[in-house]
Amino acid sequence: MKEIYKKVINAVSEQTGVNIESMIHSKLEECVNARAILVYSLYKCGFSDLITSRFTGLTRQGVNKLKNTFDNRRKHDYILSMNFQRVINELSTSNLLSNRL
Repeated sequence: MKEIYKKVINAVSEQTGVNIESMIHSKLEECVNARAILVYSLYKCGFSDLITSRFTGLTRQGVNKLKNTFDNRRKHDYILSMNFQRVINELSTSNLLSNRL
C-alpha cells in the first residue's frame, strides 16, 4: 500500500504543480484542491478513510469530507476537474486504476 500511496501522491503533485508538503498542510485553494484530488484518487485505488488518514496525517473526518464533497467541487471547478483527469490518466497508465470511474 505504501508504494501505491507514493505513486498517487507523486502523480497528484506532478499534475497539479503543488509540492507534497503544501498539499497536506497548506490552506491555499490550489493546495486544498490538490489534497482533495489525492484523497479521492486514493479512494478510487481502494484506500479506506482510515488508511488514507494514516498515510496523509489528516483526520479521518477530514478525509471523509474531502471525499464526499469531491464530485461537487469537480462540477464547479474546471481546473480541479482537468487536474483530476490528468491524475486519473496517469494512474490508469500505471495500472493502479482500472475502469472504476
